[in-house]
Amino acid sequence: MDRQTFYDKLRSFLVGQRPDLDGELEPDTQLWTTGYLDSFGLIETIAFLEDLVSHPIEIGADDLPNFFTIEAMYDRFGAREG
Repeated sequence: MDRQTFYDKLRSFLVGQRPDLDGELEPDTQLWTTGYLDSFGLIETIAFLEDLVSHPIEIGADDLPNFFTIEAMYDRFGAREG
């Protein structure tokens, strides 16, 4: 999946999960500090990502920074060949 398609689909998902938030959600928006992600939202986002990229998302202790931005998620999980 190309980068822009990944961004668009993930952006739509995150905005749909938090319609109470306003503002522009860009690829480099800090998702935790802006409220788009929290511990519960992370679990839902991982499930969405697994469907989006058609492969399991393995999470290790050092993977939290991969969920700071949409851009980081693509670089870590979306760019991988399924």
